Amino acid sequence: MDPQVKRRLLLRKFSSIEYMEECQSYFRNALDALDEALAYFEKHYSQDDWKNWHPSEWPTTWRDRAQKNMENLYISLKQGVQQYQSGDPDRLRGTCNGLTALSKDMDGMGEKWWSYVPSEYEERFIRNRKEAVQRASNIRRTIGGYWKNPDSVLKETVTGPINEQDLLRFLKPGEQV
Repeated sequence: MDPQVKRRLLLRKFSSIEYMEECQSYFRNALDALDEALAYFEKHYSQDDWKNWHPSEWPTTWRDRAQKNMENLYISLKQGVQQYQSGDPDRLRGTCNGLTALSKDMDGMGEKWWSYVPSEYEERFIRNRKEAVQRASNIRRTIGGYWKNPDSVLKETVTGPINEQDLLRFLKPGEQV
């Protein structure tokens, strides 16, 4: 595909409501996996099992800090998409920035409790959070005009995998590749 056409289609995709809703869905799935993992832990282990751990390792730290922050980000993401549809990109841009910085907010939080729950919970949490963060990064760069240079949007190391066939959906009527 011609790089100029590909760039134009990628920018349309990354600023589409459909793509923003994908970001929301992945983030919701990450939150659900976290909630299910915490519920599993709480059902199978008592405070006596973990209260001697460092407080950063406690599952309650994850529930009170990580989950609470992520739920607030999710609400803000939904509201940001609604405001974007009304012509105001500011909240969405800020929320996407917060999503991309999420791992920094979680630095210092221990992960010991994850080793006590079935691994599929953590795998699902990580996979979905990663997909949401990748989309949030692309959305933020696109609606904020933050691409380092016009060709940055063409780099899969920056945007994640690009399916050229899928991009054809973003052609306008009468437009050709």
